[in-house]
Amino acid sequence: MKNEILIETKQLTKYFVGKKSLFNLHPKSVKAVDGVNLKIHEGEVLGLVGESGCGKSTLGRTILRLLPATSGEVLYRGQDILKFDKKQMWEMRRKMQIIFQDSYSSLNPRMTVEDLVGAPLEVFKEGTKEQRRERVVEMLEEVGLGAQHLYRFPHEFSGGQRQRIGIARALILNPDLVVCDEPVSALDVSVRAQVLNLMRTLQKKKGLTYLFISHDLSVVKHISDRVAVMYLGRVVELADRDELYRNPLHPYTQALLSAIPIPDTNRRRNRIVLSGDVPNPYNPPAGCHFHLRCSRVCESCKESAPALREVAPGHWVACQFA
Repeated sequence: MKNEILIETKQLTKYFVGKKSLFNLHPKSVKAVDGVNLKIHEGEVLGLVGESGCGKSTLGRTILRLLPATSGEVLYRGQDILKFDKKQMWEMRRKMQIIFQDSYSSLNPRMTVEDLVGAPLEVFKEGTKEQRRERVVEMLEEVGLGAQHLYRFPHEFSGGQRQRIGIARALILNPDLVVCDEPVSALDVSVRAQVLNLMRTLQKKKGLTYLFISHDLSVVKHISDRVAVMYLGRVVELADRDELYRNPLHPYTQALLSAIPIPDTNRRRNRIVLSGDVPNPYNPPAGCHFHLRCSRVCESCKESAPALREVAPGHWVACQFA
């Protein structure tokens, strides 16, 4: 039996309007997030995958209200946080945190580790200075660092260590939801597994809920419980991890999975090579956004966008051929 729904988005959209100029009086909009419906259950890891520019990071930041939504709803335990006032949203910040992709630019180079990790505690005025320091040390030890790192600066650490500091800062308030925005894509391959295992251990230990954003399908398979696939601002497939990797139904998902390398020289995967390039997000094609690159396209695909429908228990696909 699944846990209760922690976060639900209903027809969530985020449009970026181009700049108006003398030669462009009616600028077009980029539909970065285009009517997304998602449910994230408490205590699960929902992987979000897709090509660069498909709207993954924008969706995560819109859910957190780091970016203002154009329309739609973001329900936290049934309450629409897009309607929250400043005071309500301030309290909500305790419960929703983010781990950024670039561990260097997300840490103030002039602040020590103690100040960086303890900043959320200080902002919300939790405990005395000594209590905050003790809590920071506890959190550092949980991510594989220690008290000896308290007075160092970000430039004195490796990329993997800086990301551990970012994880400690995000988790120190014990949030309910953590948006992980490609947290290991900038790390060396040898370090990725260590950080992923750490994140999974902390998630189980603290009962956290992750929205794990990545373009690396191998990483998503390792850490996720369910996986959602995005293409040009829309979710085109959603299923349990094992079901999606074993039985992908959308042509785009099939193409993505066929590109995963197999670490065995005696085995070969039937690679699906997509024709053409990703359409211009300023002028996406009508109907199904994927029809320009799909081998099974028909006339109806060009006229109307297929709805995300449940074709098997827990397996949702936006394709009329599924």
